[in-house]
Amino acid sequence: MRKFVRVSFFFLVTIVLCVGITINITLAQEDRFPSKPISLIIGTAPGSSTEVPARALAKAAEKILGQPIVCSNTPGAAGARALGQVLKAKPDGYTLVCVPSSGQITSIVEKLDYALPDDSTPIIQYQSVPIPFAVRKDAHWKTWQEFVKYAREHKGIVTVGVFGSKGLNWLLLRQIEERDRIKFVYAPYSGGGEAATAILGGHLTASTVVSSIVYAKSGELRLLLVFSDQRLKSFPDVPTAKELYGPRGVDLVGGFVGIFGPKGLPKSILMRLHDAFRKGMEDEEYIKVTESFDLVISYRPPEEFANSLKRTDEVTREFLRREDGRQ
Repeated sequence: MRKFVRVSFFFLVTIVLCVGITINITLAQEDRFPSKPISLIIGTAPGSSTEVPARALAKAAEKILGQPIVCSNTPGAAGARALGQVLKAKPDGYTLVCVPSSGQITSIVEKLDYALPDDSTPIIQYQSVPIPFAVRKDAHWKTWQEFVKYAREHKGIVTVGVFGSKGLNWLLLRQIEERDRIKFVYAPYSGGGEAATAILGGHLTASTVVSSIVYAKSGELRLLLVFSDQRLKSFPDVPTAKELYGPRGVDLVGGFVGIFGPKGLPKSILMRLHDAFRKGMEDEEYIKVTESFDLVISYRPPEEFANSLKRTDEVTREFLRREDGRQ
C-alpha cells in the first residue's frame, strides 16, 4: 500500500512538473513573439484593391514587429477560401488572413463550416470599402435612375461584374433588385483586373468591383452610384445608395477589410499584432496606396471589429430568410 502511494505521489509530481514546464515554454514563446516570419494570406487576386493596400500595410507592420510578413494570395469565393484555410491553422500568430467583408458574407450564403467572428480571432479592421456601380464612359446612361429604367425594361440581359459569386456586391445588388423590381445577371471575378478587362472590352454592362473607381478616375468608366456612408472625395457628384434609397433601403452600405487569426490566439500575441498593424496604418506609403483606390482608412480594434462582424452576420441572415420566404 505504501509503495502504491509513493508511486502515485511521484507520478502526480511528474505530471505537475510537466504541465508547469509546458506553461513556462508557452509563456516564453509568447514573450518572444514573433521569433520567425509571419505568413499573411490575402484572399483576393494580385493587383486588387484589397491586395495592394494589404501588402503596403504588412510592409509597414513588419518594421515594428522585427520579422518579415510574407504575403501570398489565395483568391476564390470572395475570400472565403483563404478564411477557411487559415482558421484551421495553429493559433500561434504566425498564420494570418486578410479578407474583405465579402468573404464573411460568402461563408454565410454558401453555408460553410465556420462563422465570423466566433470561429476566428479578429485582430483589426483597417479599411472601409466603398462599392461603386460603374459603366463604360461611352454608355448612354448618365444617371442611376436612367440605368434602373433600362434594367427594368431589359430584365435578364444586364450583366454586372461582382467580386466573388455571392459576396457583398451580390448582396447589395440583390437588395436593389428587390426594391426596383429589376433583374441582373451576375458575373463573378476574383480580382479587379479581370473585371476591368471585361467591362472595358464590352463584355459587361456594369461593374461593382472596387478597382472600377481607379478606371473612373482615368476617365475610362463612369460611376452612377456608390454604396458608402458618404460620397467619394474624387466623385462628389455621384450619389450614395443611402441617399437614393433611405437609411433602411439598403443594409450594409459598404464593406470592410480586416486581418484575422485562428480562434484561440493568445491575448498577448493578439495585441502585439494589433498594435503593429495599428501603427502601420500611419505609414505614408500605406496611406498613399489606400487613397489611390479611394478607400477609407477606418480603424476598429478587436472587440469593436467582432461586434461589427456580428452585425454583418445578422443582416445577411435576415436577408436570406426573406429570400427563402419569397421562394
